[in-house]
This record gives sequence, structure tokens and C-alpha cells, in this order.
Amino acid sequence: MKQYDFPKELLIILLLLVPMIYLGIIWPHIPEMVGTNYTTDGVPGRIGSKNEVLLLMIFLFLTNFLLYCLFRYIPKTDEMPDHTSGYRRAYFRTRFLIHLYLAVYTSLLIFLIDIGKEFLLERWAFVGVGLLIAVLGFYLGTLKPNNFIGVRTPWTLLSTAVWEETHKMASRLWIIAGVVIMACGFFMQVVAAVFVVIVIAAIISVLPYIYSYRLYNTNQG
Repeated sequence: MKQYDFPKELLIILLLLVPMIYLGIIWPHIPEMVGTNYTTDGVPGRIGSKNEVLLLMIFLFLTNFLLYCLFRYIPKTDEMPDHTSGYRRAYFRTRFLIHLYLAVYTSLLIFLIDIGKEFLLERWAFVGVGLLIAVLGFYLGTLKPNNFIGVRTPWTLLSTAVWEETHKMASRLWIIAGVVIMACGFFMQVVAAVFVVIVIAAIISVLPYIYSYRLYNTNQG
């Protein structure tokens, strides 16, 4: 990591940690049993243990952390030449906004727990992540070939046509994944929904890679 990048990376890391620190502070005061999925009449749809709250928060933290690793280490920004400083700044702003969104969103959910307003907790946790994935999916569909962000496989970087087709596919895939993740919050229990989201995360990460490989080799005949 270049020296002038260190303060920026530290800022993003702090955004990752703030919600978990906040949760650690209020954790002793959270009741053992917590009502979730409230109806419009203010009646909890079910009562769960506070360990389920912890599972949801870990899920949100890991989502934030995985996105950090994805955007921090792919591409290797340390190797970007100096003349790309404008792209570097734009790339950092994109990363910063993603992590700021998740930090604020997670902290808001924790605040609602802290004041005893766990209204639709499970639903909103998955809606927030699903919405982010869908927005990123739309963003993928607008990307032009570059060495900084997107589905940067050896085959998309070698062919503009493969880049465009792969990103169209990845865009649709991520948008659908976002909608499915949002639906998980409404129709599934926490543990099952988290498991489904992990599977979805693997699919949307691996499938565009495989697709670009197959498409490139098909085009090459």
C-alpha cells in the first residue's frame, strides 16, 4: 500500500468496525428474547433470542468485509501507474460510498434495537443488502472496459466484446440476486436466509468468471 493511500484505507476500515463496536457497547443491555418482524399493529411476528440478532449483524459485517476485500485487492491498486490518479480517486469514492452506506445502515438497525424498536429487523437487514447488490448490478451494466473495476478476468481484458457481454450477464445476475436476497428477508428464517445469501454470493462471484472464459473460447473458435 502506498503511503498516501494509508489514511484512506484506514478510514474505510473504521467504517467497517464502527457498527460492531456499537453493537459490543449495547450488547449487555439487549434482552435475551427479542421480537422481530412486527405487524402493522405493533405485534411481533415471532420472538427470537438475541443470538439471532448477533447472527444478522455478523452477516452484515461479513458482507461489508467481503466487499472491502473484493474492491481493495481486485484490482491491485498499488500497481496502478501515477497517471491514473483520477481513476484512483473515483475508484476510492465508489468504495467509500459503498462502505458508508453499509456502516450507516447497520448502525441504524443497531440503534433501533438499542431503543427497543426492532421493527421488521430481519426484513430490513436483508432488504438493505439486497438493494445494494441490485444497485451494484445496475452499475456493472454501465461499465466500459477498464483495468480498475468490474469483472476483470483475463478474457474480458483481452476482448471488448467479451467484456460487454460478460457485464450484461453479470448485471442481470446481480440484479436478480439482489431481488432474491430481499425476498429472503420476507419469506425465510434467519439461519436459512443467511445460508441462501452465502450460496448466492458464491454464484454471482464465480459465474461471470466462468461465463467470460466460455464466451472468449467460443469467439476464438
